[in-house]
Amino acid sequence: MKKFSLILSMATMAVFSMSCNKLAQSFLPGFDVKVPDMQVIIPSIPIVPSNEMELGSFTLHFNLDSTIKANTNNVFNINSVASMKVSQMLVTVSNGSSANNLSNFESARLLISSNANSSETALASFAFPSTETYSFNANTDNAPDILGYYKGTEITYKLFGKLRKPTTASLNLALSVTIRVN
Repeated sequence: MKKFSLILSMATMAVFSMSCNKLAQSFLPGFDVKVPDMQVIIPSIPIVPSNEMELGSFTLHFNLDSTIKANTNNVFNINSVASMKVSQMLVTVSNGSSANNLSNFESARLLISSNANSSETALASFAFPSTETYSFNANTDNAPDILGYYKGTEITYKLFGKLRKPTTASLNLALSVTIRVN
């Protein structure tokens, strides 16, 4: 009988702790987090390769747990979060010209990995218009849940692109990302 009571007590505690996490997640107010802008200088590419190429990579230190605590007056932490997805991504060329802008690229994709999850996954894909373009809002409707990546503090991004036409000057590219935390 003692053994049964102990097992029942442990099972009740396990169910209660799972319920507390679910309860905390249901009260967490969703909010947007602006990730620091990522800057990439893409050198002049005088030939058009047949496949995509890596355009740059960057790692940033980002502590989601402290951001959540700051946005919720220390009421919630990263364990209270159910999901996290990119809600907005803006690509901008600051030094473009009519001959060198986003229309030089057919497509691009941004991969993410971190010290908490080293497998790379596509964060966003872009299909740029063929007309002269200096900024582009990515469609994030199918953005993956990236919470597991942000449980780490070193977030690595890799940018790949496929050229449509050559570039004759380097391009200063900025990626501005906003993440929805739920």
